[in-house]
Amino acid sequence: MSTTRRVGAASALLGLAVAALAATTLPSSVPVVGPVLQSARAGVAAALGGAPAQTAAAPVNTGGGAATPAVAVDRDAPERVIVVFEEPALTAYSGDVAGLAAPARRTDARGKPRLDVKSASARGYVGYLQRRQADLEGAIALRVGRPLAVERRMQHAINAVVMELTPAEAAGVEQMADVRFVEPYREYALDTDTGPRLIGAEAVWNAEWPGATGRFQGEGVVFGILDSGINFGAPSFAAVDPVDGYQHVNPLGSGTYLGSCAPGGVDAGRCNDKLIGGYDFVCEAPGNTCANPGFREEPGFGDTNGHGSHVASTVAGNRRDVVFRGNPRRISGVAPRGNIVAFDICYTNIATGQGLCPNVSAVAAVNQAVADGIVDVINYSIGGGAQPWTEAVSQAFLGATEAGIFIAASAGNSGPGPNTMGHLEPWVSSTAAAQHGRGAFALALNVTGPAPVPEPLAPVLVNEGTGGVAFNATIPGSTPLRISAGFDGAEDGCAAYPADTFAGAIAVVRRGTCSFTIKTDNARNAGAVAVVIANNAPAGLIPSVPGTTIPAFGVTQAEGEALRDFGRAHPATATAGVQFPPLVLPNTADALGAFSSRGPAGTFNLVKPDITAPGVSILAVVAGTTITGFENAIDLYNGTSMASPHQAGAAGLIRQARPGWSVPEIKSALALTAKTEVFKEDSVTPGTPFDKGSGRVQVDRAINAGLVMHETTANYQAANPATGGDAATLNQPSLANRNCYSSCSFVRTFRNPHGSASSWRIRFTGVNATAVPSTLKVPAGGTASVRITVNTRGVAADGRWTFGEMVLESSGPVLGVQRAPLTLPVAVAVQAPVVRLPDAISLALAVGRSGTAVGAVGNDGGSPLLYSVDNTGNGGLTAVARSSDGVTSGFRGTHYSDPAAAGALAQYSADDFVVEQPLQLTALSAPGFVVSGTALPTAATALTFAIYPDANGLPAGNPTSAAAAAVWSYTTAPTAPGVDVANAVISLNLPAAGQTVTLPPGRYWLVVSTRGTFANRWAWYGSNAGTGGFASLTVAANGSGAWTANTAFPGLGMTVRGLVPCGAPWIGAATPAAGTVQPGAGQDFRVRLSAAGLTPGRRVGYLCVASNDPVMPKAAAPVVLTVN
Repeated sequence: MSTTRRVGAASALLGLAVAALAATTLPSSVPVVGPVLQSARAGVAAALGGAPAQTAAAPVNTGGGAATPAVAVDRDAPERVIVVFEEPALTAYSGDVAGLAAPARRTDARGKPRLDVKSASARGYVGYLQRRQADLEGAIALRVGRPLAVERRMQHAINAVVMELTPAEAAGVEQMADVRFVEPYREYALDTDTGPRLIGAEAVWNAEWPGATGRFQGEGVVFGILDSGINFGAPSFAAVDPVDGYQHVNPLGSGTYLGSCAPGGVDAGRCNDKLIGGYDFVCEAPGNTCANPGFREEPGFGDTNGHGSHVASTVAGNRRDVVFRGNPRRISGVAPRGNIVAFDICYTNIATGQGLCPNVSAVAAVNQAVADGIVDVINYSIGGGAQPWTEAVSQAFLGATEAGIFIAASAGNSGPGPNTMGHLEPWVSSTAAAQHGRGAFALALNVTGPAPVPEPLAPVLVNEGTGGVAFNATIPGSTPLRISAGFDGAEDGCAAYPADTFAGAIAVVRRGTCSFTIKTDNARNAGAVAVVIANNAPAGLIPSVPGTTIPAFGVTQAEGEALRDFGRAHPATATAGVQFPPLVLPNTADALGAFSSRGPAGTFNLVKPDITAPGVSILAVVAGTTITGFENAIDLYNGTSMASPHQAGAAGLIRQARPGWSVPEIKSALALTAKTEVFKEDSVTPGTPFDKGSGRVQVDRAINAGLVMHETTANYQAANPATGGDAATLNQPSLANRNCYSSCSFVRTFRNPHGSASSWRIRFTGVNATAVPSTLKVPAGGTASVRITVNTRGVAADGRWTFGEMVLESSGPVLGVQRAPLTLPVAVAVQAPVVRLPDAISLALAVGRSGTAVGAVGNDGGSPLLYSVDNTGNGGLTAVARSSDGVTSGFRGTHYSDPAAAGALAQYSADDFVVEQPLQLTALSAPGFVVSGTALPTAATALTFAIYPDANGLPAGNPTSAAAAAVWSYTTAPTAPGVDVANAVISLNLPAAGQTVTLPPGRYWLVVSTRGTFANRWAWYGSNAGTGGFASLTVAANGSGAWTANTAFPGLGMTVRGLVPCGAPWIGAATPAAGTVQPGAGQDFRVRLSAAGLTPGRRVGYLCVASNDPVMPKAAAPVVLTVN
């Protein structure tokens, strides 16, 4: 147990930074099915991120995706891990090893600065790392006492290897001097016709931006797409543009290709002068998944999921004229003349339809992109990034940034709640998703008569069924509309109708009992030309009607009942029709998708997301279930996965037009010039920086930014809060500080990339702030800095954020061009005070004597703590507060609803705590994550909190076979009163839940678990604090199993709070009795203790402190008196 007890609001933040990803509630791509059921379809659409079968009680990690069914339960079986070494990768090497110079930098033929990975100095250092890795692999093998098989070695973006270790071995290896960290196998979730025009890409293509120096369409820019592969036969990826005949130029030389497209590779013949290479890190090492019959994946980089093809064509797909559901459209990538390298790092779980992306595959792909030395921009529409400084992929992204590669990533699809962001890396540009003015393509059932037709029926938006005959011709408005006679019954449509019941008519039937196919076929056999199926619940409906031969549509329950009432009122005369092609529905441009994840960035002083781009109803290339036969497939998807490629394409256009700008400068140009008017999902309320970042991408302004901002890799690494850094010090195009008591300051440095000096007036909106200087003068090609001070006097000390903007306005044209204003979002907060009391105040006295004990009141919050000693009534005691900060893995706690898939009936974890005096429990909390990334209200059908007595250092009972051994157990729904499951931190407020539990003195074990599927299993985060270990249990199918001691972590993250009686007869007055403690400070006090009338022995009482801590207004500290 830690030596200091933290009491109050701070404990509510445990694991926030690492739990953001685990709160994902929507997949990263959502096929659009119409306005009624977009959200319904979202629940079953593809998400990418995955893992092979985990073993029982082994560490699992934050991320998305369902895992493969386990075939065996072995807690000590080796698992794939990434071992990251301390020595810098090639991209970060600065020449510190004697005889090895820093790698050369060069300007390529297109004028782009980049690391010269082929130089002698680069090859020399890579060779050195390879030798060092071999030595360290040998040392690891000696440590674990067995030979090791290394599946992948990486030296360019990250210095790391992929191997298999048991959890205990991994914990030991992480302690080795040359090892930076060990990351276990992790699962990540895969989080354009109108889009390019909205973000200004067409203006860049056509040189219609102020001061235009040419037309830029991505020529010579290479995009690396890390995703599910690519539909290589689609016209969007052809060597010749189908619309304008542009012949792409292969920067490697015609006929020269990368990876598996090279002669003899599995993809030989699939590449061309646009699609210049590809890699398979899924079937090949380190993924090695193709042998699993439960996965849909094929050797090579072909796509059988659709997500990767959609992303790639949005980034850099050719212009194409297509017909989508009868509507002619022209689609194009943002950089249509760019080149593409496909990195296949994701596969599909056939049973769930989820796409799964192993972290080992992702990190290998980033390393390869750097090693090839040709990629300019990476798009990563996949989850992760909640722990920027301790995730291997995040660190590889930093290496890629140093190598000159821009990283665009999706923000995540877990909105609209706060703290749902992925990709919190300051060096990665995370993208929120918004509408772009053109919505879904909707089918409408128009009831045409007899008049008057009620307004709700003119028209009714319907969802087309799936699996049956395609609807491709208008049903005339004169078509009879007939209601099934059994509409009100559950069996409606399940038995044959009399002949000609629906002759030539649209039949309206109700959902229930039998399949939609049976209902549709019975209506057809009775003469129907189409069928409308009404739901029997309030939600919308997309009927699955495989094998049917007439169009089938779904409507909501309310719409179905309105149709029923009208049809019954006009049984022989009601008419209706369905128009083809579908209606193109408008929407509000720049209104955020409700699914788009939101900031803040956990506990980091950052504005996240960074920027917004179109991500709702995006039309682009998709794929089928085989790698050929679907070359012309296109579809609409929603998701931040669709927004990120818009930013990636925009970054590529800037890279082409401004080859001398660094990656952080490109990132800043996009942010500084973004369109700030972005709305929340209601299309009315202005979005905050934690909704939209800087605003919506406007590349025609970004390409002409008057100032840009650079940052170094060294500074990015130094900003790690775990080593004393602060992201607020980074030269970001935003200002954020969550601990801005009274005032806080920032320094920002700008570079003038143009050939003439410029002057910028600085003003602020929304916040009380000043800038010195107030007018920034920047010489041509030079830099200038400004210090910004934000005054928060008068801002409530409650942790709520205050937002504003810092605006720089050019005082005049630069080289004859008036530069657009530059805007930096501002976000500051003042945290509430958090009282900190000692774990114990102790004193030994002889019988009959008195003395003084010394304690301290500390303030771990962000504003002054006003306190007074008050030893009346009850006080709140935090019996345990073990943080999971800095921990990225945990141990399972789930009772499985599908034990066959899990290979076990249940898996549990438990950790212990000691009660000195009777404790009335008030709150329990266990930080964790759902492995699939699904939000707990969806992932779990029930939660169980239980406390077991101790039995020789282990819990005294199996929760499955001996649940009665618990001193208290409570099972409830994730949405029940008193329960909070935000960010997969499972918490229970016992009074709010109606639970009254008082524990007598003793040692106890807390067990927190979920009930759900193996794919949606919950894992309890480990802690670097504790008593030296915890307990874990795997329950076999027959209910058997025993707790075992587990030392992979010193303990599990958890908080246990309760009420204790304040004061004792032998506890006297405290001096001072009241005071004020500033944030981060402490104040000693002295308390008189008396042993008068006491017999020898140990006594425990409580000194209580009342304060303005809003979470713990009265806190207790144990006072231990030993009488001799």
